[in-house]
Amino acid sequence: MPTVQILPDDVSVQVKAGTSLLAAAAAGGVELMHSCGGIGACTSCRVEILSGREQLSPVGRAEREQLKESGILETHRLACQTMVYGNVVLERPLWRTSPDSPVTGD
Repeated sequence: MPTVQILPDDVSVQVKAGTSLLAAAAAGGVELMHSCGGIGACTSCRVEILSGREQLSPVGRAEREQLKESGILETHRLACQTMVYGNVVLERPLWRTSPDSPVTGD
């Protein structure tokens, strides 16, 4: 079974091959924002892939468009659209809010 390591939380979770990164994070108790409901229409569930990119499903058209538009196609994946087939290490955004600005992620 593939292992997904989630940073900066330092959580590792074993999942069945074909599980989405979003579901893997949830299984590990890590909540990833997904404002579009997990349909690949935004980039709020984006994660940076630190290792194991070759262990992930191919980038689909909708995901490619979202990531390319955001300028992060080469480094990130949308957790809702990405299935895992081997060991992966990813880093999730640290979301912050302030009273006078929208939610932003680093």
